[in-house]
This record gives sequence, structure tokens and C-alpha cells, in this order.
Amino acid sequence: MRYAIYFCPAPASALAALGRDWLSTELAANGIPGIGLTRWNALLADVRRYGWHATLRSPFTLSPDVDLAELRQALHVVARSHAPINLTLRCARLAGFPALRPLGDSKAVHALAAACVEAIEPLRLPLAENDFQRRASGLDAIETHYLGRYGYPYVFERYRFHMTLSAPASVEEERALQRWLSLRASMLPTARIDALTLCVESSPGAAFEPFERIALHKASAA
Repeated sequence: MRYAIYFCPAPASALAALGRDWLSTELAANGIPGIGLTRWNALLADVRRYGWHATLRSPFTLSPDVDLAELRQALHVVARSHAPINLTLRCARLAGFPALRPLGDSKAVHALAAACVEAIEPLRLPLAENDFQRRASGLDAIETHYLGRYGYPYVFERYRFHMTLSAPASVEEERALQRWLSLRASMLPTARIDALTLCVESSPGAAFEPFERIALHKASAA
């Protein structure tokens, strides 16, 4: 069993509705001009498995001497230390794949992600050596250090808030994705990062499912 800490948009939000449309089987059945159905399903396979989210703390396994209650308690401490964050999201490209990315200042959400990484660190099982060697391929020295220290290379200054839209696609496929998404994304209201969502992968290869949504509620200064 693995856990992850994600931002998952509130179910009634416009951002959640966009995600439901984008990942729906109905959309795939109707097809998108420029992308065949088989290829379409391949491009979205991992996005559907991991769900409509932005990563705050990447998937991890708890240490054998740590239970779920301790994990939940750590997340509640983080949630009490951070206020909700507003972000404007637009279609962009990140490391070769299409994603929704924030416009403007994203320091607050970077601080939230860093807090999640630090809170989880004492609770997680370190990577096995073979996993470390496999994941270290292609990383620079800083990313390799973070992988060894935190089990994930893209933390702190290497973190980039994003909501993945598909697997890496060809130029022509990205154009087709952009045609469907860009106008819809441009009409999105400001996204509100108002909760941590604890998600669970119950067995290897299973979909990550939301387990608990923990509202951000830092108290205002007196």
C-alpha cells in the first residue's frame, strides 16, 4: 500500500468539472480530432490511474512502525499551518508533457508542498537500493541528492506545481490536445487550493483513490 498527498479540486468546482470531462470514457469514446481512440487511451492511462490532481507529496510507503493515524495527524498539523491559496491555471508544457500550470506567483503553494515533504519524511519507508538506482537515471546532482534524502527528486526548489493532462505526446498530438483544452482552461476561474487530499494506492498498479480531504485552515493573526 502506498499513500500520496495531492491537491484534488473541490468536487463542485469548475476545475473538478474540467477534470471529469477530460478523463471521462465518454470523451474517449467520442474521440478527439487528430488522436485515434487507442492512442488517446494510452496517453491518458496514467492520468486516469493517478487521478485529477497536483502532487504535493509524491507516493510513498509508510515505515512498518508507523500507522495511518500518525500520518493523518502529521497532515492535520500541516493543514493548520497554511491558509487556502488562489492560483490561476493555464495550459503549458512541463518536462515534455502537457499540464495545467500556475500563472504568476506560486511561492505559497511551493511552501505548502515543502511542508508536506518535511512532515512525511520521518514516517516513510526509505527507497530500496534498486528503486533508487532505477529512478536516479538522468537526474542531476541535486535531484539525485533529493531522491536519496526524500525518495523523490522534484522537491523544494525543483518542485513545479502542475496538473498532468497526458503522457508525453507528439507535436501533432499536443496541438490536438491544446485545441480541445485551451479555450476551456482559459475560462476557468481562479483555482482554490483549500485542502490536502490523502490518497491511497491499495495494491501495486491500482488507481490512487481519495481517502481523506483535510481543509487548510491557518488561523488569522490577531
